[in-house]
Amino acid sequence: MIPIVRDQAVAACAALNKIGSNGLTELEHALWFFGGIAPEKNPLPPKPTKPPAFSVYKEEPVRDALRALFGTRCAYCESNYPHLAQMEVEHYRPKGGYIDEYGVLKKPGYYWLAASWGNLLPSCIDCNRERKQHHRSRDGKIVKSKSGKANRFPILPGTSYATTPAAVALERPMLLNPCEDQPHLHLQFFADGFLQPALTAEERAAGRGKSTIDVCGLARDALVGVRREWALRTKGAMEAVLRADRNRRVYPHDPVMAAQLTDAETNLHTFVDGEAPYHAMTAAMMAAFVEVRSLLDPYFTALEAWRANQSVGNRQALLERATAIQQLRRDARFDEQLVNFLLDKAGASEATPGRT
Repeated sequence: MIPIVRDQAVAACAALNKIGSNGLTELEHALWFFGGIAPEKNPLPPKPTKPPAFSVYKEEPVRDALRALFGTRCAYCESNYPHLAQMEVEHYRPKGGYIDEYGVLKKPGYYWLAASWGNLLPSCIDCNRERKQHHRSRDGKIVKSKSGKANRFPILPGTSYATTPAAVALERPMLLNPCEDQPHLHLQFFADGFLQPALTAEERAAGRGKSTIDVCGLARDALVGVRREWALRTKGAMEAVLRADRNRRVYPHDPVMAAQLTDAETNLHTFVDGEAPYHAMTAAMMAAFVEVRSLLDPYFTALEAWRANQSVGNRQALLERATAIQQLRRDARFDEQLVNFLLDKAGASEATPGRT
């Protein structure tokens, strides 16, 4: 899941607010039927005797607007929709009813948000539909359990669900919204395809990452597998850059080595840019890669200086560089296994203060 800035989507909003055959918009129909709030219209159409069909959110302009924001990716798991499957337009706050803290379906749901552009997200079938699926833990265990959002919308224990439009601002959802939240503060991805609740103050305070993983099934076995495959390809591209870096250090003025590095960096960009799948994972990998790479030139420069002249000053400089690398290995923000992999491919796996 990555943060997305929602735009105004004029055409989508027009479709969501179109007048139905009963002379009412879907919102007016819902507010009048469920909430007893009649629209200010003259003449006033007859009061509806049945709930609205909740169908305008499926209009093509709405789908177009969501595709413009998210491309062909699910808002929750970032998977590209298979060519045989359609995007499902999902209501962040459920329109028809919600599952409360006791597992009971409560009706009506957030009927006033059924046709609200700000409440709609694109979803894949696996994240949207509740059903039993195989989920994998990082220790290799596979458990079959229910996941998929459907009518699930957990809120912070001890708080209340919003039952009126005005109360929404006071609600404390446990499910992350990519258009309103910063998912990286709650979700930590690894280069083996796994993810876990982030080790942050924000996640410790509310547990929204864990809730989102559980509700949407972000640790589905198949999903972990495709993320791992993309991570392996990304690691290969990173390795090529580090290999080109090593060649550049040996032949700093060789244009062939410079071109090799440029090509490797360009190729890596295709795996981590905003259009690539699983961007939250590759962005986390890239953050570690950038941090590792920033320490390499200073380390190798200090190492060469120490080898040329084993003075006290050169030893101290090398110790400082090696210590910085060791601190990076222990930095909880980054995937330790990935950091060690990158250091090994860069030829800096022995960068420890005790070996200088």
